Amino acid sequence: MQQKTQLALSFLLSRVLLLAFADDLECTPGFQQKEFRIAQPSEFVEDQLIVNLAFDDCEGNATLSFEVSNPDFKVKPNGDLIALKNVTEVGRTFFIHGRTEHAEDMAEITIDGGREIQGSLKEIFKNARTSAVPRQRRSIVASPILIPENQRQPFPRTAGKVVDSDRPEGSKFRLSGKGVDQEPKGLFRINENTGDVSVTRSLDRETLATYQLLVETTDVSGRIIEGPVPLDIIVIDQNDNRPIFREGPYVGHVMEGSPTETWGIYFMSDQEVSRGKRYISGKLDVCL
Repeated sequence: MQQKTQLALSFLLSRVLLLAFADDLECTPGFQQKEFRIAQPSEFVEDQLIVNLAFDDCEGNATLSFEVSNPDFKVKPNGDLIALKNVTEVGRTFFIHGRTEHAEDMAEITIDGGREIQGSLKEIFKNARTSAVPRQRRSIVASPILIPENQRQPFPRTAGKVVDSDRPEGSKFRLSGKGVDQEPKGLFRINENTGDVSVTRSLDRETLATYQLLVETTDVSGRIIEGPVPLDIIVIDQNDNRPIFREGPYVGHVMEGSPTETWGIYFMSDQEVSRGKRYISGKLDVCL
């Protein structure tokens, strides 16, 4: 009886470990939620929590930093979005850029009931008189999209979003480039109405690490309204662990009179190599 109990406990423990390992493999770098809708309050109060943005680079968030497109707001290191002062008019939309050395991503904050902020007539006329080239506002926001390699079913998976806050009603998004209408065709799609970008099958970083696409908006007849704007899709190695040099700064010794092209050996470890080959040796060519 005791032996059966131990076997059952061992089995349950192994299942828990397998599930935890599977969760780690499924970690998607970036903001865990990319779109937030907030009702326009009478006033955003200074230093008061608005929403918390969860960001995970799947490597511990060691160097996490945030940038906010609206200068009246900031994001604390723990992901809390706050106002830097009491403010009422903030517009309809602003964006938060999160970044670490392993990942970067963009989140969108939509203010329900917010009004689009326009410059004063005085400023508009001043710009018109002083600018030699007519100003062109680019409303398409196409932030880089990070996709881990070797993802498993189900597909297609939503990977990111293209935003155009000034897109005319009835217009559509259109995507082109390698991985869309060029070989390998059909890897990526864009929802022509919402701007959601999805990946249709598993990617291999060894085959291609970056896809450079173009996105534009068109009217119902297919005529381009705005764009094209570049959209980069970056394939991430899910187990991209940096090699660790076991000996720290390497100090080598070369005997006086040694011939040129003398070899020295160093060791490092890498979690990605196959079992039984965790430690890797290398040779340094010493040219005298």
